[in-house]
Amino acid sequence: MGDDGTVPKERYVSRAFLDLEMERLWPRVWQVACREEELADVGDYVDYVIGDQSILVVRAAPDIIKAYFNTCLHRGTRLGEGCGSFAGGTIRCRYHGWCYDLEGRVTTIPDAHEFPAVPSDLRLGEVRAECWGGFVFVNMDDDAEPLLDFLDPLPSLLAPYHVDQMRFRSYRSTVLPANWKVVVDAFNESYHVQGTHPQILPWTDDVAIEYEQFGVHSHYGRLPNARRQLRPSPRLGLAEGEFDEWEILAGLVAGLGGAFLKEERELVEELRSASLPPGTNLLERYQERRMELLQSRGFDVSGLAKEQMTSADDVYWFPNMVGPIYPGSAILFRVRPNGLDPDSAIKDTWVLEWPRPGDGWRMPERKFYADWTEKDWGPITNQDYANMREVQVGMKSRGCRDLRLNSRQESNILHMHRVIDRYLT
Repeated sequence: MGDDGTVPKERYVSRAFLDLEMERLWPRVWQVACREEELADVGDYVDYVIGDQSILVVRAAPDIIKAYFNTCLHRGTRLGEGCGSFAGGTIRCRYHGWCYDLEGRVTTIPDAHEFPAVPSDLRLGEVRAECWGGFVFVNMDDDAEPLLDFLDPLPSLLAPYHVDQMRFRSYRSTVLPANWKVVVDAFNESYHVQGTHPQILPWTDDVAIEYEQFGVHSHYGRLPNARRQLRPSPRLGLAEGEFDEWEILAGLVAGLGGAFLKEERELVEELRSASLPPGTNLLERYQERRMELLQSRGFDVSGLAKEQMTSADDVYWFPNMVGPIYPGSAILFRVRPNGLDPDSAIKDTWVLEWPRPGDGWRMPERKFYADWTEKDWGPITNQDYANMREVQVGMKSRGCRDLRLNSRQESNILHMHRVIDRYLT
């Protein structure tokens, strides 16, 4: 990469570069395989696929989660696909009936006497698995640093949001026609808002965004004072009196991708028809009422500031998780190479929320769309997805040599590439 902020396009379009990532990045880095609630009972499993590698994540005991390379020790057959449960606590190969217990030990070899000496301690190849925040991370490198060291300082930054208490509200996956980094990039900066999403400028100040990199991760959000008033983007050139605070608040709450629940959206109309206490502005009153609403549901908001009630922390968890986290909910995007194709990626959209006290929770249906156009993702996401193919195709032009990044607003992207290089060299 150049010192001037340029990034070679080969990092996005080259099969050789993807092969290098598959050899040196993905086998050595902690990555989110699933959520703990997906493994509710002993024997439950999730098949996590990254490139051409498949890893079985299994609930081996009530308080133990294990991960194994998803391959039978006999002839290599995959042992599990998607998600499910191993009946009776037995991992059974569908081909010849070899069986393993949930600790990975071989328990049954049909006609074992006809094999040459089989080691008595033969067991599935284990992959490191550790948990934080309700997420299950895996790492194929036995010598990798402990998970909490890798995540630092995210656990401290995100502690007030209590993501460990959140549960799935929805789970959607699709294939996008772009390199996995193109997809991550689209959600790791706000520079594109004025170009791609001009319809949201009337209710969002896209200029008041700060970016911060720490360790291998990064995040971005509004400057500390930016959410203390309701104002549109300065790009619109509107003066005081030329915009309506009610309309801005309604647009803000309605437009944040499903992060606000029905009752939180209804608060806008409640406040519109009520008189505000003396000395209180509309934004402050909404923030107070939303905090009261969360507290009434039994949620701990003690670590959150009032201003955070209408803001998000957009966090990039290296290498492939990104998305906004709000008080009470999160919208996270997990992005992976689609097999060994540098021109396509799998994107999982996870909407999490704090469950209401006393309400029963069930894992929602996981829905998969082989083509993103099969579903209406909403206007903002549709715009993002439509961009991605044009980015991927455009980078292959002989007229495109390098990507030239904005030194501030795209600093998280540049940081990602520098961290990738630490693994590749």
